[in-house]
Amino acid sequence: MKAIIFAAGLSSRLGELTKELPKSCLAITKNQNMIERNLFLLIKNGFTDITIITGHAKEAFAEIIAKQKIKINTIYNELYKERNNIYTAYLCKDILDEDTLILNSDLVLEEEIIKIAQKQMQSSKESFMLIDDFNQVDEESMKVYVDENQKITRVNKALNLEQSLGEYIGVLRISNEDKPCFIESMQSILDKQEFNLYYEDAIDRASAKMNVHAISTQGKLWTEIDTLEDLAKARELAKNLEAELKV
Repeated sequence: MKAIIFAAGLSSRLGELTKELPKSCLAITKNQNMIERNLFLLIKNGFTDITIITGHAKEAFAEIIAKQKIKINTIYNELYKERNNIYTAYLCKDILDEDTLILNSDLVLEEEIIKIAQKQMQSSKESFMLIDDFNQVDEESMKVYVDENQKITRVNKALNLEQSLGEYIGVLRISNEDKPCFIESMQSILDKQEFNLYYEDAIDRASAKMNVHAISTQGKLWTEIDTLEDLAKARELAKNLEAELKV
């Protein structure tokens, strides 16, 4: 199995902490930073081909990559300052297939979430997005609507809170069947120079043509990091989960 980690952004909301360092390289325990933890989980669970899409402060990844037990590939997004992660996702179009799990880099996850994704990849060839349908969504959540078959019909932060199934957590798989629609939708957004959009917008706009299903995180723990408050929460979660990693 393969994995692609999106780690190109500036993460300006974290201020001085990310001025010269990618967000995913911030320490979350005394032993690990975010990217190290996510690489550990992926490798531990059988992912043997991993690519990191870098951008801001890409040099910071070199030492981390050199310590890994497997070869880690990188792709450099030279337009990370001008374009949102829609372009980061577009850069992986040539290596993306249904054997690939995509992760945002700013996540602290309970290991069971990786296992849920792994099991889904092995049992079905369909596209899926992991959805937290246990916790309350808010205005900042990347919310999703689904139909009666759990097929995702919308994914957007602006969706109605009450109608939303839950929050997309930043872990997905795109099937070989859906890949052309996904790429075409990203290309259309980029051609219109809507550079501030996310790859989720590409899925949202192509949802009628794609067959992306919502897969529950089953209440397993996770958090993403955008702000200093998020970072404090992530460090507390990582501390509580550190025993599972045996590091």
